[in-house]
Amino acid sequence: MIKIAKDLSAVPSSLLEAKMDEMRSACLSEEKYLKRFNNNYKKEDTKQKLKEIYADKCVFCEQKVITCVDNRMQDCTSTVEHYRPKSSYYWLAFSWDNLLLCCNKCNQNKDNNFEILHDKIEYDEAFNENIHSSTVIYNEREEPKIIHPEIESVIQKLTFNNGIISSTDNRVKYTIKTCGIDRDVLNESRKKILKSFLDSVNKRIVLGQDYDDIIKNLMDDIKQKQKEFIALRFWIYQNYESLLKGQI
Repeated sequence: MIKIAKDLSAVPSSLLEAKMDEMRSACLSEEKYLKRFNNNYKKEDTKQKLKEIYADKCVFCEQKVITCVDNRMQDCTSTVEHYRPKSSYYWLAFSWDNLLLCCNKCNQNKDNNFEILHDKIEYDEAFNENIHSSTVIYNEREEPKIIHPEIESVIQKLTFNNGIISSTDNRVKYTIKTCGIDRDVLNESRKKILKSFLDSVNKRIVLGQDYDDIIKNLMDDIKQKQKEFIALRFWIYQNYESLLKGQI
């Protein structure tokens, strides 16, 4: 999980169409999300903008989501996720700041799980003026347990011992557990990156050679938003001296 910058003023044009207001009104009238509108919050322009913003990576686990076999787009693993579940926050189903890019697995794990510390906000017409940028206000009032990576940075609250992601922060722990970011396949992928780094540096140490270039490459990787598992790479950089001494 890394903090992602999204321009809330650059709302995809499909989300600004008059019919979106009509669909929102229909959901409000029925007091529930209407599944017949499922394709409307993920039009091509919305998906494309999310892919650019997230560099084709899942907002939660940071793995690449554009995974196709033999150019078959039906095998693509990306999906448009609602931070606040559309099942209970149906008026936010087409809101730009409520839409995230996610992998199918994190999406399935998160599902409708959305615990909050205070009372749930109900629909208020006053929010219509900021329907694409109300998350910060909602979060201040509800205090959700799950992290919103477009709003807050938790990179300093993560650890990756042997590639296994964890945290002492309760909200980060809730997010990891809810989305299954500590699932085996991800832990193994992160473990390989950690092992590769340590093997490369230790080889230089045994040969009595400098390894500054390896550290520089690690720093460069952290700056490249298309790289997977940047939070892990940041943790390695912050702790590489202790890792080399076997203190972690």
